[in-house]
Amino acid sequence: MHKFLKSAAAIALGIAALSVAAQGYPNKPIRVVIPFPAGGPVDQTARALGAKMGAALGQTLVIDNKGGAGGLIGADAVAKAPADGYTVLFSSAGALAIVPHLTASMPYDPQKDLIPVTQALKVPAVLVVSAASPYKTFAELKAAATGQGSKINYASAGSGTTPHLQAELLKREAQLNINHIPYRGAAPAITDILGGQVDMMMVDIPVALPFIQSGKLRALAVTNSKRIPIMKDVPTMAELGVPKAEAYNWYGMLAPARTPADIVGKLYTTTGAALHSPELLKQFEQQGVEVVASKPEEFGAFIAAESARWGALAKAVGAKLD
Repeated sequence: MHKFLKSAAAIALGIAALSVAAQGYPNKPIRVVIPFPAGGPVDQTARALGAKMGAALGQTLVIDNKGGAGGLIGADAVAKAPADGYTVLFSSAGALAIVPHLTASMPYDPQKDLIPVTQALKVPAVLVVSAASPYKTFAELKAAATGQGSKINYASAGSGTTPHLQAELLKREAQLNINHIPYRGAAPAITDILGGQVDMMMVDIPVALPFIQSGKLRALAVTNSKRIPIMKDVPTMAELGVPKAEAYNWYGMLAPARTPADIVGKLYTTTGAALHSPELLKQFEQQGVEVVASKPEEFGAFIAAESARWGALAKAVGAKLD
């Protein structure tokens, strides 16, 4: 945690004045590495954000999808890139707060080799079952998943992913007896939820929302601290008596560790302005996610706290990197 806080504090001190390095920045396209395949929610968010930022900066933000190993491959590419502001990472929680706890041979140290720019979004999860499921409420699902006779299983996007750990958190806090069925990605997991092969799943709201709105999935609870406007009839975990199951995925921007503080500051202010544009605010509201746009030092402290939280749970449940 201290490494992140010290790095972030250095940024805060340097943002006020532009150095020689940043006076002409940017004078060429900026590469935004997404550590996941194209088409997913992180990728879609980065493309929408990049278009707004590019217009403001007068340069193109080029999306570079480098998926694999839970985000590790893409994050490593940025950690080893020149620290000149022309290569940045846009990632969800996995590569920064979870994957480091799932492997003994990390090629990079997320708290040493990357520096935070901003947490862009907070992404709550939703607990879903098939529309054909007999469980109409969380109370009914919990009743079926309590005790030694439970046969309830849950899908995830893979061992050690955010949906896996969110479900394990719910399992612990609600004292459920549920069995993990890992998949290689959210799409095949949702397919089997729809087909009734698996009973339940915790999944990021933007991923599940189209299926909920079309009536193919039933939402039983959201992990947000308050109800989501686009899903106002779905209760929160706290309302259902499980406040400690509140949990989020999140998306944020980082840069190689030695990127000049004023360049990081320019990326931060430009990202924040884009996030608060009317078009993107409307888009994010319709997806059930919340704009954060935190300062670099705030994002650094947040990542450190998230790493400690999810790392402890990952080790407790024996999560492995697929």
